[in-house]
Amino acid sequence: MQQYKILKVCTSRSWGGMEMHMTRTCDKLRQRGHLIFPVCFSGSPIFHQLQRMGFEPFTMNLNHYFHPIQVIKLAKYIKKNEIELIHADYSRDLWTIAPAMAFSRKIPLVLIKHIGTMRPKRDFLHRWIYKQVDFIISISKVIQDNVIATHPISPEKVGIIYHGVDFEKFNFDAVVREQTRKMLGIGNEDILIGIVGRLQRAKGHFEFLEMAAVLSKTHHNVRFIIIGEATRGEALEAEQIKQKINELNLLDRLILTGYREDVPNLLSAMDIFVFPSYAEAFGLVLIEAMAMKLPIVTANCDGVLDIVLQNKTGELVPPKNVSSLIQTVEKLILDRELRQFYSENGYKRVCDHFSEARMLDQLEGLYHRLIQDAEIN
Repeated sequence: MQQYKILKVCTSRSWGGMEMHMTRTCDKLRQRGHLIFPVCFSGSPIFHQLQRMGFEPFTMNLNHYFHPIQVIKLAKYIKKNEIELIHADYSRDLWTIAPAMAFSRKIPLVLIKHIGTMRPKRDFLHRWIYKQVDFIISISKVIQDNVIATHPISPEKVGIIYHGVDFEKFNFDAVVREQTRKMLGIGNEDILIGIVGRLQRAKGHFEFLEMAAVLSKTHHNVRFIIIGEATRGEALEAEQIKQKINELNLLDRLILTGYREDVPNLLSAMDIFVFPSYAEAFGLVLIEAMAMKLPIVTANCDGVLDIVLQNKTGELVPPKNVSSLIQTVEKLILDRELRQFYSENGYKRVCDHFSEARMLDQLEGLYHRLIQDAEIN
């Protein structure tokens, strides 16, 4: 595959799935030989992560939609570095990218949509901005449908590229599992049930805790673990979740780790992965858990339906339905063979459909096609 000069843009100041995907994709595309020029908000979590990866990000501190000075700066940066393609992760950045492109030769612009849009974007300004976009990547079927329904872009310019798992990082190891469980104080006969995600209500943490409180009373060998912390603007919700742990008297049965870099190790220590998120555009942590050969219990919403197959790779329950969550998790607690069945099928499904190599191949193929088309036209 030919190597390209790619501008990768995301000025979000939060730290979640979109931001993690942006930084990791920068790193992986660089490893494949492309010259990556990342653009982000100065001092943001993305900025610091990119620096740790050895990048020198170009910064744009965008606090609203209209930034004429930043437009000129970005246009000069694009021209100076002879950028061949722009890949934006954050829709709001298009308001700066699209005008900047007017100062340079025509180069392809790709947008990846990580979340859905509530209101249609069909006014005059949005029509002009999206006229500059050559392709929109959707991370799931529900996002693809949402983009086509709400954006002024033809359906043939919208397609799905699923996120992928790095199997070198998410690679189950029985020795690591034993060591991690020992570090956590989990016994050989204990069943560890976990959730990974930002500490916010919409991720289903309150339902997870209600489930834990009930099952703790009837299954004395069950333990629970919550991995994650609050991101920007969500500190209050995180405190409410921590208060709920105290109210339900779960301190002696539940481990709250905060943010951790060793998520694969912690996943390997689990026996059941639970993800009762209210709405999920995709659910990257689900394919990571499946790569670690975990049986899945998740809410049956949105992008999750692209990943988990009911009664084959896991169990689907209605969002916010605590009683159904309790019954389903308890079924897996009591049935070791069912857990093994789901773990084997889930692992195979991730290998077949959600590998990082597959995702990168599809990205490179899209880049190559758009750049070649731009050169011809």
